[in-house]
Parts: sequence; structure tokens; C-alpha cells
Amino acid sequence: MSRSALAPPASNRARIAARDRRSGRRLPMFLTLALAASGWSPAWTSHPANETGISPAAAKRCADKLERLQRFAVEGEEGKRQVTRFTQEEVNSYLALEVSPKYHASLKRVTFAFEESRLRCTADIDFDRLRLESTQSASQLLAWMFSGIHRLALYGILRSEGGRARFQLLEARFDGTSLPNLLVEEILSAVGRKQEPPFDPMQSSQMPYGIRKVELHAGWILVYQ
Repeated sequence: MSRSALAPPASNRARIAARDRRSGRRLPMFLTLALAASGWSPAWTSHPANETGISPAAAKRCADKLERLQRFAVEGEEGKRQVTRFTQEEVNSYLALEVSPKYHASLKRVTFAFEESRLRCTADIDFDRLRLESTQSASQLLAWMFSGIHRLALYGILRSEGGRARFQLLEARFDGTSLPNLLVEEILSAVGRKQEPPFDPMQSSQMPYGIRKVELHAGWILVYQ
């Protein structure tokens, strides 16, 4: 497929880029990938690292690469392709130091571990702040069962092709114990709906910046434009 079928005319690219900055968070949070990261404008400010594997230098590298994605979406020539490599350290550092202040209060922390064709995600969720509003029985049950902060560990596949992506859940652990996938998927959807803008990480969504697909490898990912 030619780039002309994927990219908007040059006169419209600035408008599309602005829309992408607003909507990029709809990438499956669980890559909220990068990007859970590419959903926020990659403006860089220096913060101290306070966690193993998190560093301002890695976060800065991620921010620079996100700016590169944005520039290519706006300025890239028709017919040309770009591939950008993000390491696990870069993504997690950027999420921890730059993105986390923008999370809804129900989402306390998100980290990723990249494997070959697989994705692991750990999220700390405050159920007291989540206030599940769904009328589904699964949501009502969760609101009744849980309070306080709990850790959700996810394992699955990020499926991306043709500019769209979704997260396929294979296994989940809730505070170290198993929960039915139905309940876990409802938690993920409820957390996604609380973000700004709202999104459902379990549903297929359009990736920003003309991203065509994302490949997962052990410790790093490739983003194809």
C-alpha cells in the first residue's frame, strides 16, 4: 500500500497531527504502546528517577522519538516509511516521569515488559476512585467486592495491523491470584473510560501519527509508520 493511501494531503497534516495528539491515548493502554506514551504530547521536563529501571535519560530518549513520530506524520514524504525502536526502559521511564501525572486518579501506576510477540503489563488501580458506572453485572460485582488499591498483572498479545490495534488478554493476576478474564476485561474498560479522552483498551482503535503496526520483541518494540 502506498503512503498516499495512508497519509492525508500535506495541507491537512497539521490538523490531523493535532487530532492525533488528543486521541493517541486510545492506543491500547495495555499500550495505553508506546504507546500508551504517544497519546500525550511529548513535551519534556526533567524529573528525578525514584524507581528501578526508571531514568530521566531514558524518558528523554522516548520523548525525542515520539517527537520524531509526530514530525514524520506531518512532514514525511509520500512513499517513504519510517521504523522507530523503543526500549522497555524508555517506555516505562516516559510513562512514570511524564505521563503518570495525567492519569485519572483511579490509575496509580503502569509498567510494561516486552516479550517476543507478547506483552506484560502491571497496573495499580484504586477502586475507591474508579467508581464503576457500568450497568453490567460484572461491574456491579467488582464495585461491591473491591476497595482500595490493587495490583493487576496482565499477559497478552498486542494485535496491530492496517493502522489499528487492540489488546488480546491471555492471562491475568489480581493481587497474585487468578480472576476470570470477563472481570479483568471489565476492569480495563472501566479504567479506560475514566481517562481523558475516554477509550476502551479491549476494543480495536486507530493508532495516531500514521502508525501502521507495532512489533513486540524481548525488551523492545518497533513502531512502523
